[in-house]
Amino acid sequence: MPTPIDGWWQVDHTNTLQSPELQRLLQLWESRGGALGVPKRDDFSAEELMGFGGRVVLLDVEPAPFRLRFRLLGVHVTEAVGRDATGRYLDEVYDTIYWARLCQHFQQVVDGRRPLRMFGHMAHSHKPYVAAESIDMPLIGVEGTVAMILQGFNFEI
Repeated sequence: MPTPIDGWWQVDHTNTLQSPELQRLLQLWESRGGALGVPKRDDFSAEELMGFGGRVVLLDVEPAPFRLRFRLLGVHVTEAVGRDATGRYLDEVYDTIYWARLCQHFQQVVDGRRPLRMFGHMAHSHKPYVAAESIDMPLIGVEGTVAMILQGFNFEI
């Protein structure tokens, strides 16, 4: 059952994706998990990720204090939100109230070491008229901890 976040985003722990592209990305992530159940960034080629039509985002995870930084933003994402925040921290890009909610979500992805679907609208990007669906998938680093989050997005404008 989805957990509402004040009507803005909802979290779906069942990961029941509506977008065929996001379903395909999740299947790819699951196929690369190996013995640890969580793939590394190196388990994906740039060509594979580019095959998702600019719907992919890579976030660097900094554990203490917990922060996330945009490493890569696909063109479909930057066009939908109206900005390119590559290299910036999420807590610098989003208003405090939105970052607090997003932080909880991403902390669940990192701690749970499993994908998590969100859906709703893009109020956090000042575009509440844009509907969105995302899947956020952890990627482990050399130490075996979650070092990145691979996101896939679908937008309805």
